[in-house]
Amino acid sequence: MSARRTVCRMAALALSAAAAGCGPTPLFVPRGPPPTRTVVPVQPPREAPPSNDIERRLLAAHNAERAQVGAPPLRWADNLEAEARVWAQELIGSTRFAHDPALHGHGENLWTGWGGRAWTPEEMVGEWAAKKANYRHGVFPDVSRTGDWVDVGHYTQVVWRDTTHVGCAVESRGDRTVLACRYAPPGNIDGRRAY
Repeated sequence: MSARRTVCRMAALALSAAAAGCGPTPLFVPRGPPPTRTVVPVQPPREAPPSNDIERRLLAAHNAERAQVGAPPLRWADNLEAEARVWAQELIGSTRFAHDPALHGHGENLWTGWGGRAWTPEEMVGEWAAKKANYRHGVFPDVSRTGDWVDVGHYTQVVWRDTTHVGCAVESRGDRTVLACRYAPPGNIDGRRAY
């Protein structure tokens, strides 16, 4: 192998082939070393009974869906509830509605409703459960009749057999309500079945 080909091959592996004169300039040329990712240890679920009626009903709504598919019931974890509350407060205090970008290591379902009405825990979880209409039993991510797992991802997280704990928080402000739930271990894992 020629010295130029060796340099080009090594440069291509480092994403700087253009800088080595080996080909066209790529659309993205990193500057400096690649960013390092911080490994955040995942806290194990800290089991505790739900602290109020809303939490009890959220847990019961999850477990009703799980019972329909033979998945074991979830248990409440107060550290997951606390984590979900921080994100629900962040969302209700802003105009954003997006999954938490933090590397928390847990599954997450989000729901929001407008109109200034009182949403029941059963209605909120029920909207995730309604997505089972597009669910096709299979190996994740090939689990949706639409061809896109995102269309059933909330439902599959609710009923994911390997998930053992959940913690949720509801926050309201003005005419908007946000529900955030965290799950441990997370669901929606490629190569596995929901139940």
